Amino acid sequence: MFTKTVKQNKRRRSVFSQNSPVAQLVGSWGFLLTTSVLILTIWPLLHLYLMNEIKETQYKVDAIRNNITRIQQSIIDIDSEIARLSRADRITRIAKQQLGMVNSKPGIDVVIIE
Repeated sequence: MFTKTVKQNKRRRSVFSQNSPVAQLVGSWGFLLTTSVLILTIWPLLHLYLMNEIKETQYKVDAIRNNITRIQQSIIDIDSEIARLSRADRITRIAKQQLGMVNSKPGIDVVIIE
């Protein structure tokens, strides 16, 4: 009985270790060397690609921030222009000089109802 299990274990080991193509591929030095070379060449290239993408994204973010700052400054300029143009003394001066308007004199209007 003991010899039977030992023989069966040997058969199982021999099927999985020596005759299996996956075991031969993984166990070979060529596979290990190929995998190492691929990892060592792809990893730096992937790193460079990702760093390049990060820098490009940072440039785009900086450009958008500059646009936001420029637009905010334009809003401030427009608000100050609106405040300057809507001052009461300016409107009164333009009404008198360019449009020929006069201030109405306070008076009493009498309405006679018959």
